[in-house]
Amino acid sequence: MNRLLVSSVALALTAASAVGFAADELKSGLQLDEHAGFFLVKDVTGPNKGKSLCYR
Repeated sequence: MNRLLVSSVALALTAASAVGFAADELKSGLQLDEHAGFFLVKDVTGPNKGKSLCYR
């Protein structure tokens, strides 16, 4: 009986949090007028081979 009660409470809490999450608008990636920050990459070909480069 205790396992059933604990499972039911856990399911209810999970469902309640999922409903709260679904209410928020989900946004992915950069939004209009947002700019990407810099990121470092290691060049593996060409004249800069083996160097870390900053892309903006």
